[in-house]
Amino acid sequence: MRHRLLVPSLVVLTLVVACLRGRAEACTAFQLKAGDGSWIYFRSMEFGFAFDSKVLVVPRGTEMTGSAPGGKPGLRWTTKYGVVGLNIDIAPTVVADGMNEKGLAIGMLYLPGYSEYLPADPAKADRSIGSWEGAICLLSTCASVDEAVEALKSERIYVAQQDFPPFKSPLPLHYYIADSSGRVVIAEWVGGALKLHENPLGVLTNSPPFDWQTTNLCNYVNLDSTNVPSLTLGATTIKNFGQGSGGLGLPGDWTPPSRFVRAALFSHWATPAKTASETVNLGFHILNGFDIFEGAITSNTADQTANTKGFLSSTGPAKLVPTDTTEWTICHDRTNLRTYVRTYGGLEIEMVDLAKVDFAKPGLRTIDLQNTFAPADISFRQAPLATGR
Repeated sequence: MRHRLLVPSLVVLTLVVACLRGRAEACTAFQLKAGDGSWIYFRSMEFGFAFDSKVLVVPRGTEMTGSAPGGKPGLRWTTKYGVVGLNIDIAPTVVADGMNEKGLAIGMLYLPGYSEYLPADPAKADRSIGSWEGAICLLSTCASVDEAVEALKSERIYVAQQDFPPFKSPLPLHYYIADSSGRVVIAEWVGGALKLHENPLGVLTNSPPFDWQTTNLCNYVNLDSTNVPSLTLGATTIKNFGQGSGGLGLPGDWTPPSRFVRAALFSHWATPAKTASETVNLGFHILNGFDIFEGAITSNTADQTANTKGFLSSTGPAKLVPTDTTEWTICHDRTNLRTYVRTYGGLEIEMVDLAKVDFAKPGLRTIDLQNTFAPADISFRQAPLATGR
């Protein structure tokens, strides 16, 4: 069976989402290296309305068709590698963030205001895909960063400027591409041309583009995880208020540049954990610092409903509505081939072991995520207090 990557949504949802102005600007990605050599990627996903994401399993041998401009069929390919990733309900066969069985991981993060893809070209329609199809296309056909970069540079995979059908406008994205070697490359399309950036920092957020974000780090060369000593001014000694004084001036807002700075510093300040499992735990603790709760970001806008959260263009009396929240956080252990997910509603970390997935079994499959807050009742664990030695 051949799968078109964009599956039509319910009519009502499409009508609502078609009016959205994409502004999901709060995604944060970074990587950590475990003491045992494992490379592990972490990422938060924020958006202005619920994605209702599921884990999508894409087996080997699946026939897929991308999109060409004008709503025409684009690149056709058969998946070479099995893929596990998270989809979104308005595009259930698209992987927003995933990893394949070779340890290649790709995250698609928003880049609003800057993304402009390759020009539509009828002669290249049979190689064309939409920006939203990049992760699944690369993950299912490439085993490494080298292969993914070559596929994009050679235009074997041609990311064409075109509308994302549910939004009726282009979907501005850049890609975080990483493999089990620890190498990270950022792919961006700016001014109608592909820009590839080696990323030794292993960090990515949103707009502006990657090169601007790295230059902006120069504004924070004074920050350090080590507490600063007291300061003597004449006969007066000025002491710090407590722990964390080396980070005085750290930007704490939710904007992409501030999150980029924090992610770069935190991921490199963190004391390396010995094992992959301990590193996964460490990374989720770091992600806690980027978790956006409902109401942290609001927009003063008109005639909004709970599910449009400030994005619907309308008239009438303005009112404050929540916008971006953290839909989910994801972790890909690119060495041991395990994907971990935590949702906003559930908070429980769940894991998919790619070694236990039958990628030879045909047909796309999904795994539901825990989206309900259900704390474990540990009352039964009561035991007598041990006294003495």
